[in-house]
Amino acid sequence: MTIVHISTDYPDIFVPAKTHAIKNLMDVASGDYAQFIYSLNRINISLGSASLAALKGWKIDEVDSGQDGIACLTYTAPSKGLFLKSVMTAIARHIVRDIQVRGIKPTLIQGHKLSMEGIIAYHVAQALQVPFALSVQGNSDRTILNVRRDLWPLYRKIFHEAAIIFPFTPWALKYLESVLGKRVPPTVMLPCITGQDVIIEPRNTKPVIVSAFHLRHWRLKNLPALIAAAVHMQSANPDFELHIIGGGEAEHIAEVEGQIAKSGVTNIRLLGAIPHDQIQKVMNRAAGLAMLSHRESFGMVFVEALLAGCPVLYPEDAAIDGYFDDNGFAIAVPANNQAAINKAFEKLVRDNAALKEELQVWQHGEGASFFQKKQIAASYIAGLNAATSRDN
Repeated sequence: MTIVHISTDYPDIFVPAKTHAIKNLMDVASGDYAQFIYSLNRINISLGSASLAALKGWKIDEVDSGQDGIACLTYTAPSKGLFLKSVMTAIARHIVRDIQVRGIKPTLIQGHKLSMEGIIAYHVAQALQVPFALSVQGNSDRTILNVRRDLWPLYRKIFHEAAIIFPFTPWALKYLESVLGKRVPPTVMLPCITGQDVIIEPRNTKPVIVSAFHLRHWRLKNLPALIAAAVHMQSANPDFELHIIGGGEAEHIAEVEGQIAKSGVTNIRLLGAIPHDQIQKVMNRAAGLAMLSHRESFGMVFVEALLAGCPVLYPEDAAIDGYFDDNGFAIAVPANNQAAINKAFEKLVRDNAALKEELQVWQHGEGASFFQKKQIAASYIAGLNAATSRDN
């Protein structure tokens, strides 16, 4: 039983620094299925070059991955979703030919994003007469679908014909169903796997809120809103501190320090990079985690925090939104509403004992295990088995 994966987000020799979210998912299926991975990397070209390529043919090359079972492909295409359908269809034809040359006999094709890889998976599955599955990541799919409304009829077909869909978050599925129509199951909600999913009991802490991101992303991660909240808290609670976890190049550190200095606030500390296997211990010593990104598909750090006994503040209609609607220890606020953010900071500190008491109960139930690797792996394998009609 062989799954052929198609992903633009798999860390490969061409771009090793890609997130491990998709790789982690593939890894847990390795004991149950043989797998082959097509890892895709876009090389940007101008609109003029793209117009010529659309006539002559898109350039698709394979880079030696240095690993068995992985084909690292590069393709030329312009930005902003231009010529998206044409490019993805060309890649699909390339992959079909490559599968046939390699003698791979797929049981299932999985595209790890609806808006891009979904088009490829759909065409490959049609050509090879096998079922296909989809991951739904959230931010990328919403962004592309909002821009390429002309492709909604195709996306609607792909969305409803997939043998199974694995959304990372409820808000992502809600968005797709709002524009493409209600999907008939099977659909399996599948949070991202984090390597740090140990449960640590909550404890009483100082009024410290942490945030965690690479400093080069300070604009995306909404640093100005965090600083403004720290300014607000400095007058409301003189003992409050905001600690920011994350490394960066000298220029990024200087930019962040400049933003902090400009605000006049004195209660923000930059902790620098912390080894990933230590981050839960740091969060366990905090009153809460706040990360209010302008865009966030999932945000594994939120799960790491909750499992570490640390309440969280996250952006509404993004990240983990939809998983914790009935839980007070996970607070959603609009990332562009400073007044709401300030009030949420106050709540995290003022009601910390009660929030952590509720969080501790959650940690000992099915809510926490749902976000741990063992349960995610079981859900993924069960979904694959259903899609391939294999007995569970």
